[in-house]
Amino acid sequence: MFFSELCDALGVARPDVKSSVPGDPYCFDKDITIYHPSGKKTPGYIDLYKADHFLVEAKQGSDRTNKGTAKRGTNAYLKAMEAAFVQAIAYTRNLASKPPFLLTCDIGDHFELWLGFNGDYGGYGARQEIALTDLRNEETFDLFVDIFTDPQKRNPEKIAAKVTREVAADLAELSRRLEGVHEAQEVAAFLMRCIFTMFAEDVGLLKERLFTQALEARWLPNPKSFQPEVESLWQAMNDGTTFGFSGRLLRFNGGLFAEAKAFELSGSQLEVLHRAARREWKDVEPAIFGTLLERALDSRERSKLGAHYTPRSYVERLVRPVVLEPLREQ
Repeated sequence: MFFSELCDALGVARPDVKSSVPGDPYCFDKDITIYHPSGKKTPGYIDLYKADHFLVEAKQGSDRTNKGTAKRGTNAYLKAMEAAFVQAIAYTRNLASKPPFLLTCDIGDHFELWLGFNGDYGGYGARQEIALTDLRNEETFDLFVDIFTDPQKRNPEKIAAKVTREVAADLAELSRRLEGVHEAQEVAAFLMRCIFTMFAEDVGLLKERLFTQALEARWLPNPKSFQPEVESLWQAMNDGTTFGFSGRLLRFNGGLFAEAKAFELSGSQLEVLHRAARREWKDVEPAIFGTLLERALDSRERSKLGAHYTPRSYVERLVRPVVLEPLREQ
């Protein structure tokens, strides 16, 4: 009843009655055969399963001793929850296809969640613990709705691809406005510095959304301040020195910001850059920065970079060596 009522609360369909649909793609206690290395076969029962969506192994913890699986917070309880994970992993290995989400549940208390879109869920420590009360939060609620209805919306690769398309469109628009005014090599270098800066602030390497806030508070209201001030920012990132009132920045010593050259941008061009900065750059894999440049630069401008100076090699040459020295020391 816990999971049936959870489905009602989420506004999703309850599982089908077992054996009512061929193959039982969505049911409680799904039958599964466990194949052991010795050749032995044993029957198993998945507590709750939806093909291509999720698998749930449930336990019942307690706040009292000698009731349910084990008393919450005790070693016995922690071992029981880890054992539930191991049991769930064993089930996934014997399915025709692994579901993207694996969950264990202490009924009435919390869920433990693993993502496995690539077929690898990681170890027990890779879990995300979600209290039942967290479902009051819109973000968590929507996550569970997606797990039940459209798990691919949470596929990191597809999210990254979507963000890539969006930012590529932004950068392509900005690139078109710069083509014919500046050399292709300079445009590529400028765009790459912008790309890496936006990524750095979204993953917390530039504190306080420094770049985006500067766009909103200083550069959009006064476009002429953009070029000198962003060059000062990039110089501070290259040297690991202070910038404005933000204090000392991390040092990005890979050479990407060694030449902190920017262009003077108009208000409309800064609006395009601001739109790109507001994207979720933390969802973009750094490895596809080259793809962003390839999509942003006009084919004629791209050809000017030459066979040995393509955006891909440019990214590899400048981005791959970037090391954050304070992080390396730790």
